[in-house]
Amino acid sequence: MLLNFERTIAAFADTKVRQRRAGAESAPGEADAVAQFLIAVHGRLPDYLRTPFHILTLVFDAWSIPLSGQPFHKLDPARRAAQVRAWEGSRLEVRRRLMEFYGSLALFGLYSELYGRDYQYD
Repeated sequence: MLLNFERTIAAFADTKVRQRRAGAESAPGEADAVAQFLIAVHGRLPDYLRTPFHILTLVFDAWSIPLSGQPFHKLDPARRAAQVRAWEGSRLEVRRRLMEFYGSLALFGLYSELYGRDYQYD
């Protein structure tokens, strides 16, 4: 039941890919590629942002423990999606902004994975 930053990011990426690709066939590795992108972006954050985002991500992971006895990254997909929606609609701005940060990057990472590089530098 230990909290885990990387697994939380992977579960979040999987949740966002499932939401975005609902009804479409997901290619193997899409969620993993998105998760790796999110982890890489987090690693490039300035020091003064990296630690707070790390802590907030672990708080997000732990949020479900009182209700379900499991951290976010161990929940089934439906319960993970419900937690993400709850945080996206929260009255607390910090919760909404965390979801916007990771959600917008996950979307960018997914479309980069789906469509590759659609431009050329001459």
